[in-house]
Amino acid sequence: MSTWWPILAVFWGLYLADGLRGTRRTRFFGFRAWGGGGGRRAAGRSPGARLAENTWLFTPPLPSAWTVATEDLPASLAPEGVSNSPCVSAGRPPPWPEHAASLSWEEVQRVEASGGWIRINGRAFTPETPALTAETLRGLAATLTPLDPPARRKHLEAWHRRRFRPLRLRRRVRLAVARTRGLVALNTVQTLLAAAATAYLVLDVPEWLSPAVRAQVNTQLLAVGAAWAAAHGLAVVWFFRVHRRFFPKAGQERFGHCFTALLVPSQALRLRQHVLWRLAEGQHPLALATALADGPVGQAWAQSTLRDLRWPRVPARAVEDTGRLAASASSFVAPHVLTCLATALPPLREADLLAPPPKDSPDVCAYCPRCGDQFTRPDAACPHGIALVRR
Repeated sequence: MSTWWPILAVFWGLYLADGLRGTRRTRFFGFRAWGGGGGRRAAGRSPGARLAENTWLFTPPLPSAWTVATEDLPASLAPEGVSNSPCVSAGRPPPWPEHAASLSWEEVQRVEASGGWIRINGRAFTPETPALTAETLRGLAATLTPLDPPARRKHLEAWHRRRFRPLRLRRRVRLAVARTRGLVALNTVQTLLAAAATAYLVLDVPEWLSPAVRAQVNTQLLAVGAAWAAAHGLAVVWFFRVHRRFFPKAGQERFGHCFTALLVPSQALRLRQHVLWRLAEGQHPLALATALADGPVGQAWAQSTLRDLRWPRVPARAVEDTGRLAASASSFVAPHVLTCLATALPPLREADLLAPPPKDSPDVCAYCPRCGDQFTRPDAACPHGIALVRR
């Protein structure tokens, strides 16, 4: 056992670490840990995922487990220009910038990524996230700069529409779960064989066997090892085909996953996760919630999004164009937010989401419609600068 325990510890340590995901920024997760992930649910129904707003999430090492993730857009994109003050965010607090910056599209000359930041004209603008990469912003600037205002509006409307596609996301998740069901079964068999081999070595079973029986077992173990290696290769090929089906342009990422899986067998036991993880990338958190969760599970995200739309907060008021650009960007998003609410199962009503909070004191006479803070004086002011609503 003393010879094998470091190898076994590394193997299972990497297997567990493969389920850990996170960053310093807040992410929105839809995940399932038990059950088939929607395979037996009625057609058209959501996969019934749980929701989490965290910086880190651990997906348990179960065959049925999967996770998709997305983030708030850390900027406001409008026909007039771009601002690093976000709008219509589901997170609380939203991803506020360290410094406010607003530029017209004509002023965007050079966009590059450096140290996890998007830099415009050499100055840090906003963190680079899957929701907005330097390549995406560079492409938008190149496309929008020569267009006239109506054409810019049309292009941006189409761009924002792609961030609110809950029905498409729901279909893709259900299809990915179905396409990877055989892969999961293969990985489950591999995991059970690896667990049995680990128990065989940890418990020092060979020491309890007679030499003749031990020789027979060793012969069988060679056959089992060959079968496990064949299943390992088949799983990597299966993953390659499924990943190419859902992400045809991600060739470099696909080859990287396959290369790692071939060299590190424990990383090849949860290949479904690498297929589903990026399915919600670029989607608004509200689209993820209405696509994957049943009932009022995503109500908190919907409330935050709708309140940020109706009562936006602009933290950097010293920059003249920041508020104007954020308001202009919000106008593109408003109809898509309402569509997402109607897509939820069951549909979420705007009146219910914006209902006044219950009084926490008999003396309450006003409240902030954005954050829900309550006040006993009607002439008080919300720290967020939002006008109070009288009760």
